[in-house]
Amino acid sequence: MAVRIRRTFSSVTLLLCGLSLCPAVAHAADTVDTDTIGTDGYVHVAPNGVVLGVDPYYPTDGNGGYNVADYAVNLTYDPADRFLNARTVVTATTTQRLTRFNLDLRGLTVSSVKVGGVPASFTRAKEHELVITPATGLAADTAFTVEIVYCGRPQPEHTPRRGATGWRTSLSGGVFAAGAPHSATTWFPVNDTSADKATFHVKATVPDGWAVVSNGVRQSVHNGQYTWAEETPITPSATMIGIDRYTVRETTLPDGTPVLDAFAPGTGTALARSLPKVMAFLTAKLGPYPTPSAGGLYVPDWIAYTHPSQGRPVYGSGADQSALAQAVAAQWWGNQLAIKMWRDQPLVDSYARYLVWLWDEANGGPDVERRYQDALRRAGTDARFWGRQLADPGVGREFSVTDKGVLMVHALRKHIGDEKFFVVLREFPQIAVLLNQGWHDWELYTAAVADMDLSAFHNAWVHGTTPPPAEFR
Repeated sequence: MAVRIRRTFSSVTLLLCGLSLCPAVAHAADTVDTDTIGTDGYVHVAPNGVVLGVDPYYPTDGNGGYNVADYAVNLTYDPADRFLNARTVVTATTTQRLTRFNLDLRGLTVSSVKVGGVPASFTRAKEHELVITPATGLAADTAFTVEIVYCGRPQPEHTPRRGATGWRTSLSGGVFAAGAPHSATTWFPVNDTSADKATFHVKATVPDGWAVVSNGVRQSVHNGQYTWAEETPITPSATMIGIDRYTVRETTLPDGTPVLDAFAPGTGTALARSLPKVMAFLTAKLGPYPTPSAGGLYVPDWIAYTHPSQGRPVYGSGADQSALAQAVAAQWWGNQLAIKMWRDQPLVDSYARYLVWLWDEANGGPDVERRYQDALRRAGTDARFWGRQLADPGVGREFSVTDKGVLMVHALRKHIGDEKFFVVLREFPQIAVLLNQGWHDWELYTAAVADMDLSAFHNAWVHGTTPPPAEFR
């Protein structure tokens, strides 16, 4: 019976990519008006119109010429041969006239592309660019759709200091995809920049006995097809999916928020039981939970970090209660408040980690002031510790400076006082729902809330590479 099911399942999935597993790709047209080509990296522009340029750490992340409104990923996956067949429809609006534009997709074989329902030419470039030339140019400020059919065996991306990110096989035999700075590109075509949030829909078909978990709310399960919808706009790096023989537990928080936890074989439910208490603590500090559902994906694998996917973080075998608290805190400081560029990542991570300090203190852990002073003593004058600049830690190091950043957050609290500090903690993510924020925005905001000139403090802690002077410690 198992063999017959697998064979039937696989033969159906191949239809999405055509008669062959890896059809030949089409080629883009040879001549294109260069003034109407979308850039192969997202160009950041400040609200005042000043062009900030591409992300200096990952200059080809994202693409220019359009903004995405929605991703609709329809996939079929057979764990027996680890083969993915998929069709993704991207709904977007042009920001300029376009005769050519890009999406980001790593590996996998693209068999067809349609723009507005009409077949388009395409080719692959660099390590992750899918270059698309529509049959007819697109006018500026025009809504359009792109349908991409593709297949293959997804592979993770290996990131220095972070290990594997994106699509990876679990010890349990299933798969999950999550991680930063890159993950989404390993399994669906995307405008891979945090500056372009979009709604996210997944329809996934798997064999009997297998289940699918993703962001948002599970809308339906029928004949092995799982439908998920995330209607709160999400950054690509906050998307996730898991396919395994999950044990699924559904509960509700006291405020009515639905919770869906999925436990892969080899995992337990103990950590998930902490969620209601953690959520009650954080909503008291930060305000209402920013997405309509909560929960987590629990995998038996050791992963280098707990990934705070929107609404449904991914917890590895080493996750503890502090990891859970930080992943939930990141729903405000990291997902609701999305960064502009990757050099801004220490800003949100430092606050999420400081919220763990507050959680620990409130639950019998060390006093945050004592913890801060102990950390300062350990750091001493160590140039390796203080020499890392929070505002610009360097490519590949954007996740490695929160031990310094969490001290900065507490130092700010001491400098401006509790009343104003907790205004920043609660309200800065709320004002940033529709606007990505970076260090510069935060500096302006903290100075306005404090009604103080904080430039010396910011220079010492955020931009400095030596121990801050005593007056700011």
